[in-house]
Amino acid sequence: MSIEGATDAVQLIHEALRRGDTALDESEAKQLFAAYGIPVTPGGLARSAEDAVAIAERVGYPVALKGASRVIQHKTDAGLVLLDINDDLGVAKGFGVLEHRGDGRLEGVLVERMLPRGREFVVGMSRDPQFGPVVMFGLGGVLTEALGDVAFGVAPLSEAEADELMETIRGRELLGEFRGSPAVDRGALVAILQAVGRMALEHPEIHEIDVNPVLIEGGRPVAVDALVTVGPPEPASAERLPRATEKLGAVFSPKSVAVIGASADPTKWGGMILNNMISGWFPGRVYPVNPKGGTIFGLPAFASIADLPEVPDLALIVVPAKLVPTVIEQCGQAGVPAAVVITSGFSEVGSEGAELERQVAEAASAHGVAMLGPNCMGVMSSWSRLYATGAIIMHPVVGPASFISQSGNMGIQLMAAAEERKGGIGKFVGMGNEALFDTTDLFEYFRTDPQTGVILAYIEGFDDGRRFLEVARKATVDKPVIVLRSAISSYGRKAALSHTGAMAGSAAVFEGMVRQSGIIATTDPDEFLDLAFSLSYMPLPRGRRVAIVTMGGGWGVLSADEVERTGLQLAELPESVLAEIGEALPAFWSHGNPVDLVGTLANQAPERVLEAVVRSDAVDSVIVLGVIGMGSGQMRALETACRLQAADAECATAMEVAAHQDYYKREAEFIKRTSDLMDLYQKPIINVSFTPVDQAVFTGEGQYASVILPSPLRSVRVIAKMASYQAFLAASRRGQHGLQPHSL
Repeated sequence: MSIEGATDAVQLIHEALRRGDTALDESEAKQLFAAYGIPVTPGGLARSAEDAVAIAERVGYPVALKGASRVIQHKTDAGLVLLDINDDLGVAKGFGVLEHRGDGRLEGVLVERMLPRGREFVVGMSRDPQFGPVVMFGLGGVLTEALGDVAFGVAPLSEAEADELMETIRGRELLGEFRGSPAVDRGALVAILQAVGRMALEHPEIHEIDVNPVLIEGGRPVAVDALVTVGPPEPASAERLPRATEKLGAVFSPKSVAVIGASADPTKWGGMILNNMISGWFPGRVYPVNPKGGTIFGLPAFASIADLPEVPDLALIVVPAKLVPTVIEQCGQAGVPAAVVITSGFSEVGSEGAELERQVAEAASAHGVAMLGPNCMGVMSSWSRLYATGAIIMHPVVGPASFISQSGNMGIQLMAAAEERKGGIGKFVGMGNEALFDTTDLFEYFRTDPQTGVILAYIEGFDDGRRFLEVARKATVDKPVIVLRSAISSYGRKAALSHTGAMAGSAAVFEGMVRQSGIIATTDPDEFLDLAFSLSYMPLPRGRRVAIVTMGGGWGVLSADEVERTGLQLAELPESVLAEIGEALPAFWSHGNPVDLVGTLANQAPERVLEAVVRSDAVDSVIVLGVIGMGSGQMRALETACRLQAADAECATAMEVAAHQDYYKREAEFIKRTSDLMDLYQKPIINVSFTPVDQAVFTGEGQYASVILPSPLRSVRVIAKMASYQAFLAASRRGQHGLQPHSL
């Protein structure tokens, strides 16, 4: 935008605010658009019938007449739009009609050349309470809200992000050649989307923008209608307290820990935390702190922090809320680098608690204590055998994933599920009230943490969504980020005058942020853990071509349907691969993809088929259905036969044990072979069990581990999101941002 255009824009907005208006009239809005290079319909503002006729003759018939008003936002509903007027008399009469209907509330009548009706789109902007200005694109016209075919992106938009926004809507085919009309000038449409984002960033007084419709004239997008609402800018966020980020390492790798508020009662938090640390065999030094002293769980207790024989690396604080400010002061004075405040009773209970929380945060900041909480579930690091949470959650398998949770209960439930499935989580932190350090700070820490290979997060909201987006963009190019998101059904939705504001729900805006950042998002806790295990222990697929190897046809058909729904592709197996498979299977096998093993286990058929498929350059990933768990079903049949035919129970038991051992040995060998093939060919292979299994991850000596999921459809969805993440990484290497959706 030129300096002159910028000056015009500022003057328009400031003049409207000076008058106390809440919106520009359409003529002013289009002047603003023109200043930003957005094409608008030829025309002008008439203040008399004579002016209207002169403008109509200048732009050419037919014309449209629209009442220009700063107080009437929806002109069509108020009867202030007249279309297809073809002569001077019609213009003069129309001017009078609109003037009457406006009843003194018009600034004039906008006279514009009629554009041929055709493809209609909508472009808009609203201000999200978490992410600030967001740009909307979708199908426009009078059915915009009814169709709901729109997508959002956080401003500013890069060219690639603006182009991706257009590709995200269901009606994207309308952007190409359509019923004899030329394709839309995508470059011009990208420029409009970017201009709307810049407008919002450069003018915080603009609250909403609605351009509906954007008509396509010979491939060129033109803004036909315009709504711009204005008002005082949102107040700036309070400046955050300084944080000792460099000391966060002490939270997860302490050599010594003080439990302040330790108790001999295992039902109290001070007892649970201490007991869990001892039960987990924490190798460092543990110091219970309790004013009564004595011995707690066999450890000498100290009356105060000052009495400790050394300055601990980490303080776990479980004293009553009113004592926490004093304890933080004492930790700061003693030089304790990090603290986790588990105690509740702060901002979550009201204004008095909020004031207490402010005191705690200010004390920690002033003394350079890296404090997490308060009101949090604690921390865990299997790397350090530190199990300092309010539940008995221990992960003996040191996994590469680090988990941030904004809900203590949800975090512990997911941690327990991961432990049960033997997946292993490396580090966990319950964020609590985020008085000093917030979720984004922990994302930044784990982004550079060499022990973290995957970042997991359960998120309910952000104080500063734009800052989170910036950090997430950096993190996702280094390691996968998987987010389980809740509170998005109505959170952030507000009454609004524009289509954009009305449709900018939290879920839609979050979807846009996910696309821009490369985050892998889900609202399903089961899928969250499926993704966590798969991205922790398997290679990424190189593309979207999937081979399905199945023990039975039905599962293969279901999986193939899900492949299409998720945007994956069934790999076309070359004749050489089909011939190799044919050597391992009976002649009546499926001869295609999915590869139906027709129940064949003999002569290492599943292993031979799997290697033939995964070796092929036509395949990027493999899903194996029913090889694992097949033995369990056969075991039940054998058990029945044994009990019916065996002369005595002892004989039956011996037969069962022998068969049991044989089947499980074979499954163990197949699982190991899966891992070996991933190491060899660098392609993901997901096993789906025929029957429920207790273990999801089988680690071995190689680079990768075998992951077993309970559902064919869940396995396809995981592969789809892994492939999308790989596409995002490829786009990032080309200097672009995510060109594939991997969202909810």
